Amino acid sequence: MVIIQVRQACGIAALATMVLLAACGGGGGGGGGGGANNAQPVAQSSISVLSSRPDMVSENSALVRVNVPVVAGAAAPKITLGGTDISNLFTTGADGSLQAVVTGLQSGKSTISVAFNGATSALDVVSHGRNGPIISGPQQTPWICQTADFVLPDNTKLGQSQDSNCNVPSKVLYMYMPTAGGIFKPMPSATAVPSDIKTTVTTDGRMVNYIVRVETGTINRSIYQFALLYDPTTESAISPTARYRAWNRKLIYTFGGSATAGYVQGLSTGGVMNDLMLSQGFAVISSSTNVFGNNENDVLSAESVSMVKEKFIKSFGVPLYTMGWGNSGGAMQQHLIANNYPGLLDGITPDRSWSDLLTVVPSATDCSLMSRAFAGSSLGWTNEQKTAVSGFKDYATCVGGDQQISRWQATFSPSWVLAKRGEPTLLGALDLTNCLMGLPSGLTYDPITNRNGARCDVYSSLVNLLGIEPATGFAARAIDNVGVQYGLKAFQSGAISAEQFVDLNERVGGYDPDGNFQSSRTTASALGLNAAYAFGRVNQAANLNQIPIIDHRVYQDPDIHNASRSLSTRQRIFKANGSAANHVILRGPNLAPIALKSMDAWLSSLSSDTKSYANQSAKVAANKPTDLVDACYTTTGTKIAEAAEINNGGQCGVLYPYFTNPRIVAGAPLSDDILKCQLKPLLRADYAGISDAQFARLGGVFTTGVCDFSKPSVGSTPLQSTWLSFPRPGQPTLLSGAPY
Repeated sequence: MVIIQVRQACGIAALATMVLLAACGGGGGGGGGGGANNAQPVAQSSISVLSSRPDMVSENSALVRVNVPVVAGAAAPKITLGGTDISNLFTTGADGSLQAVVTGLQSGKSTISVAFNGATSALDVVSHGRNGPIISGPQQTPWICQTADFVLPDNTKLGQSQDSNCNVPSKVLYMYMPTAGGIFKPMPSATAVPSDIKTTVTTDGRMVNYIVRVETGTINRSIYQFALLYDPTTESAISPTARYRAWNRKLIYTFGGSATAGYVQGLSTGGVMNDLMLSQGFAVISSSTNVFGNNENDVLSAESVSMVKEKFIKSFGVPLYTMGWGNSGGAMQQHLIANNYPGLLDGITPDRSWSDLLTVVPSATDCSLMSRAFAGSSLGWTNEQKTAVSGFKDYATCVGGDQQISRWQATFSPSWVLAKRGEPTLLGALDLTNCLMGLPSGLTYDPITNRNGARCDVYSSLVNLLGIEPATGFAARAIDNVGVQYGLKAFQSGAISAEQFVDLNERVGGYDPDGNFQSSRTTASALGLNAAYAFGRVNQAANLNQIPIIDHRVYQDPDIHNASRSLSTRQRIFKANGSAANHVILRGPNLAPIALKSMDAWLSSLSSDTKSYANQSAKVAANKPTDLVDACYTTTGTKIAEAAEINNGGQCGVLYPYFTNPRIVAGAPLSDDILKCQLKPLLRADYAGISDAQFARLGGVFTTGVCDFSKPSVGSTPLQSTWLSFPRPGQPTLLSGAPY
């Protein structure tokens, strides 16, 4: 968490605190005499918002804390909202402060004041409705409600939406784990414990009935869910100041995978009915806009994290920490939110990770270009040669033989134009009709019949974050392959011939603005490139050293989740900060229990550490469990502690070797953070083994030069700021409230 210095010095423990103290109570005086300089300062109260940032309050309510110093003979504080006395709402919390969920806030700015001991403190809060947006900008249209089809844990449905924002009344279920184990069952009654109920022991050693309270509802046009151990027959009433027997006061926020453009509410959350987590007492929360397979907008995801977490805190109280959890697209969200919106997540546990979405797209779309080039070539490419060009463990990661569709190509390749040619229909990052099934086809884009329809490519889903390209009127695209020498390292190593290298680069081509194949290379929008770096869509990891990260990966190569992506993130953290001591990589089977236990130990240690450190990254490194190091695990569970390295040394390199991707084979760095390379001249001396005629053909392909990957990307610039809001496409503003 980012904590402001005065807050630390005055001992105010809150998620978000405006500095309201004229002086902290108990002021000191220097020795050596009296005088005005030694006068005691006035002891004054302070106000903080516990449930969110004070400028990001949602649903027109906030959990507010008032700290009042002990002053002999002082009258009780008077707390007002816009002049109305609300003192009677406040009760004493576990830390001795006064706390209350203040409701009835007006949309926009409200002022909460505390009069105490002859002085007044005031806090401005900015309130927003339940439907958003707060920071994500103009909302996506069309937007299809799906509450009627959303399946609850008891296999009933959430219910028909009641308005255009897809709202429904919240539903609460009580599910229990039977003694036989397996799957959760609905409680027959909330007033009696079933005879076949299982008990479980929480992380703090309490044995309780294994009953889970599951709440499902709507906020921010999405479907949220809370789940936590809660026995309705014994627990006290739900409130933010209640003492719970079963909840260990630790919170896990889950994120779902895949990546699609959205336009629908979504039929899944990141998953909350997790036996591993719930059985130990963790609360688990998520929403449908935290699933990249429902909507791949990471700022919308961050906004939903803030709103859903806020809603949970207003009900159950402030957790000791919030841990991020999720794989694939869920890992992208964790990395991006931790870097761009610090404080929402206190530690992250990405699985099958990628650093972000936009730097995955080049490798994915390269697969389609190379497959098309190989298909049109008469040079007899073997699978081994294609594999060498791709960098993957096997070329099947791009596409299998006999037109079998691999996971890469089935996720990230153009489809509607391929279907027109009678080729396999694929889904993908540049496919404008890669829309989820809940979106009626009549609402989607067609270049002739419906140019104003919903475009379902990656960039259109990020239009608020990247801006609108004036030349097209559509979202600015940050994809480029000008100067990319496909297969360069494969040619240099002798894996492919000079003729194959030249022929491949002649044929590979690119994509036009509608995702069609074209013979010329793809040129990125300058607007899109600048926005991608300056506004945080390319994760430059400047803030990722501030929290614990356990990157755990069930090894799947050959697969789209190639393991070297973990190393790419580490390289970015090191490049930005000079150290990656907060980043641990684990490889092997069934790593979730190890990752959860280790991250819990790490975050628990951090939350109780009151010592002083030079900076937050030093504190994070100091609290890392001593046995938590890079390691791999055998199929029998044996731990092998070895540094994760691209050169595949040691036993882990044999068991779980790293491979790369087409851009790295073309010369890109392991950090894989270059969307458009800077160019250098094509020099004859660099191409031993190529004939003059072949070199001349290369000159016809690379008329402006070839990639110089020793230099940063075109458009690369440091992250403009954290906590950006996007009120207009491509024109972010900085939130002005107090940080987390």
